[in-house]
Amino acid sequence: MLNIPQYYNVNVKLALKDFVPRDLKPNDKKRVKEAIKEVRLMDQIMGEEIPSVINDEYRCEAIQFYDMELQNIKSALYLASVYQNLIKPLCVFHMYDSQYELYSFAVKRLNQTDKNQIVVEDRILTENYPIGLPDNGRNRLLKYLDYVHIKNKTNKVNLYKEWYYKTYMIMNENAYSNTELILDGNGWYDSDHTELLYTYYKKLVDARGMLRKAVTGTEKMNLNKEIKKAVQSLNEELAI
Repeated sequence: MLNIPQYYNVNVKLALKDFVPRDLKPNDKKRVKEAIKEVRLMDQIMGEEIPSVINDEYRCEAIQFYDMELQNIKSALYLASVYQNLIKPLCVFHMYDSQYELYSFAVKRLNQTDKNQIVVEDRILTENYPIGLPDNGRNRLLKYLDYVHIKNKTNKVNLYKEWYYKTYMIMNENAYSNTELILDGNGWYDSDHTELLYTYYKKLVDARGMLRKAVTGTEKMNLNKEIKKAVQSLNEELAI
């Protein structure tokens, strides 16, 4: 998955009876059992070749990659929510059924009131890609997420965030005409810079989304101002 180096390969089939969360309500347990056909832990980035991050905000010693075969891809949104909240390490889910596949990412940090728990700050599902057929969208995504082409491997959190941010931008690239400059640029080596780019990018995407739903002229005017400001901030960060 994502061209992860072979030495991180695990490829272990997980017993579904152990993979169904025990603290789920009975109806949710039934829903999970009926939705999943098979789960495999495919890769696990561990060790200190890419340094772990252990501080007040993160306890990141591994990044995990799961293959999850589903009865129907329509269950992906629900299952991604369940398991991204449940699994403490940063992880990527490749979910698929007989016709479609997609990827799930989530940025997590430690709960500040209970360091044994996590908080999911951001999450994203990619669009559905047809299995067995050429697809430009999937090819474009996998090109930018290829492990070889990831630039910031200074630690596991920065590595994962580059995957996440690139996925978010590719899924929302119509919001900003210079997305390609970000994806192909060298700003990824600077984690503070990429955090800023993502923050401005997300503000832009959110404002454009709200503009489509805006009713009053005042709402539209204020949102257009936010859009203009976010675009300007992105352009300044890119020195355009």
